[in-house]
Amino acid sequence: MRQTSTYATAVFLLPLTISLVACGTWNSANNPDKEFTTSNVSSQTTNYPATRTTSRLPQGYRSAIYSRPEAWLCLPSIDDICESDHRTTAIYADGTTEETVAHKNPDPLIDCFYVYPTASLDMSPNSDLVPDAGEELATAWSQISRYNEVCDIYAPVYRQRTVPATSGLIEIPADDYVGGPGTTGFEVAYADVLDAFKHYLANSDELRGFILVGHSQGAAMLTELLKREIDTSDLLRKRFIAAHLLGGAHISAGAVEFETISPCDQTDEIGCIIAYNTFFGAEPPSPESWFGRTWHHPSWSISSWEELSWEDVEASPSLCVNPKALNAARAELTPLMPTSQDINEAFNVTSPWVTYPGLVVGECIKDQVFGYLSVEIRSGSEDPRAAHIIRQSDAQSGLHGLDMNIALGDLLSTAKIQAASYLYLASHP
Repeated sequence: MRQTSTYATAVFLLPLTISLVACGTWNSANNPDKEFTTSNVSSQTTNYPATRTTSRLPQGYRSAIYSRPEAWLCLPSIDDICESDHRTTAIYADGTTEETVAHKNPDPLIDCFYVYPTASLDMSPNSDLVPDAGEELATAWSQISRYNEVCDIYAPVYRQRTVPATSGLIEIPADDYVGGPGTTGFEVAYADVLDAFKHYLANSDELRGFILVGHSQGAAMLTELLKREIDTSDLLRKRFIAAHLLGGAHISAGAVEFETISPCDQTDEIGCIIAYNTFFGAEPPSPESWFGRTWHHPSWSISSWEELSWEDVEASPSLCVNPKALNAARAELTPLMPTSQDINEAFNVTSPWVTYPGLVVGECIKDQVFGYLSVEIRSGSEDPRAAHIIRQSDAQSGLHGLDMNIALGDLLSTAKIQAASYLYLASHP
């Protein structure tokens, strides 16, 4: 199969296929749960199960790890990277610029729970719980900090599968393979995410809704959380506003992995998923691309991705929901990207963020193999704005590194509408 660079393999390709055997549970001998019984709930907007169900939520749960503020990248009670400068410069096709300031919502009525992608360079199978400024913190700033326009942000540090582990730079124990069911490294990571989520739930208002946001390995973790905890709990689904799960290969077209959760198809819909993998239109997925398809290996007894043969893989097109149109339709996207040095020099930009009005168009494409967000750039590569995007395209992973930022403005707009829809429904039972 085609080889890819260590960086692309490590950061982009390896967190895709988590499907953990270990199922999280709310029960704890030291933190007894409260049992709730609920009757039928109207299926307006969300698809609550029609049958009477019993669910559990943590009561008085206190995590030994996540009760400490330093275990969070972003937390409403601390001054963190999510409070940073959000001045944004719009750069137009004629080279003119306009600076605006995005303000944090001073009193958000909903929360966002975010899990970051593969970022740690720790030389171990799983990272430690000490975030690095240039790794976990920088990644979270560029992906989730703008969501403070919508919500209070909860972003836990977790013992993720590291870049060295996923790229083959360190030796992995024989019983701890690359990914898939039962692999130790991903089980460790997911256990942290579940622990943090339980701590968040137990220490927040039980009527307060939440949006899940994740990219790559983070999207894989939250997909498991949806499948194992939220999809099976009517109580959690009452609080579940939406999931923005980007850059993964774990949700197939139609979201058939879930019983009660479906793709978003209206901007005011809640209880649904926005997901996509991004490819530059001129460079669609190659036949050996890991992105754009939902897949798993039947045994997972592989120690490196180079051993993978597509003849041994069960695969189908990945879910694509256009973040602007919430369907497959072609639509102009609103990128929000950290300012690069080239952009700073070309346009004398002083803000930490830039956006490119009218430059990017996105359309969901689905064939027999792939489902992905195809991005067209309305300018030539000589345009610094276009170059800022095009040079990040990779034959194997597409525009994976820009999955969130290529349409971050649209994700934020949709999140605001989804939050308003949730709050309206919550106040009109």
